[in-house]
Amino acid sequence: MVASLVKGGLSCLTPLYRTAVWYCNRQFDSGSRPIESVDVPVISIGNLTTGGTGKTPMVVWVCRLLRTHHIRVAIISRGYGAEKENGNISLNDEAIELEHRLPDVPHLQDADRVKIARVAVEELEPEALVIDDGFQHRRLHRDLDIVLIDATTPFGYGRLLPRGLLREPIAALKRADRIVITRCELADEKKIHEIKTQIDKVAIETPVSLARTVASDLIQQDGKSLSIDDLKTKKWFAFSAIGNPDAFESSLESLGCEVAGTMRFPDHHRYDRGDLTAIAATAKQSGADSLICTHKDLVKVATNRIDGLNVFALQICVEIFEGREELEAAILERFSVSRS
Repeated sequence: MVASLVKGGLSCLTPLYRTAVWYCNRQFDSGSRPIESVDVPVISIGNLTTGGTGKTPMVVWVCRLLRTHHIRVAIISRGYGAEKENGNISLNDEAIELEHRLPDVPHLQDADRVKIARVAVEELEPEALVIDDGFQHRRLHRDLDIVLIDATTPFGYGRLLPRGLLREPIAALKRADRIVITRCELADEKKIHEIKTQIDKVAIETPVSLARTVASDLIQQDGKSLSIDDLKTKKWFAFSAIGNPDAFESSLESLGCEVAGTMRFPDHHRYDRGDLTAIAATAKQSGADSLICTHKDLVKVATNRIDGLNVFALQICVEIFEGREELEAAILERFSVSRS
């Protein structure tokens, strides 16, 4: 009864959200709100839904591609979940993870991404900017819009916020230059075909690439690492504070990891001592001998051990297994480089 009332209330709010999204997009489409440019190519990595779709590994993939071709790149993002300290904005968890994984790529955060993009261009002199989570931020012109669709929850249950997970109607995919279906390892061929069919209904001319998440190793805060094979030698307790914990836990299962128990926190949650104590206590009760989390969680926990239990993160990367060359070409054609 209560659940039905909540769903009904959220459904009543959805038309208001839909109207707001329509009005905002219409302003940009009609030119009544200007789209502003900067002096370097801008590549946006975004999605249609709330929650995790694998944006961070994709940002890493794009930046590493650019750096391989000696293109200086900077990342800009809104900085959701970042905190102010003494008037300065501290990096949020995604930014800290990217700093660990891309130490030679600066990352600036500000809710006004036009302003921060101009600061990046003027002060850092990059040859390219990558916007993390930029699809809905239309005020900044982008030269390439890459939209990610998670194969496990592709279209937010078909409903707009707040009833569903869609930030925009599916028809917004028409704005995308490239679409990447992520986490294909967690879906069968029939499911992926269904997703492609749905995309074709609204964006039949937009090229689609397929990607899977690949685990590379297990890492600790101080940089020590274990091979993926070591997952099978311990009994693990998994914890996370991410947008799509199901995908993380499914990845562990697919790797043959024995998971004694799990604990989930809200996305962008900042762990305190009480949280860590609870994690360790619950893990010990489950019979686990080690803790495992995502890289995003590890940089916030910032320790190798919690109450005697070793903490490891599953280090993952994205692998484009269909349409990779076309996607690389679409990115690099913005620059005068050879793909050799």
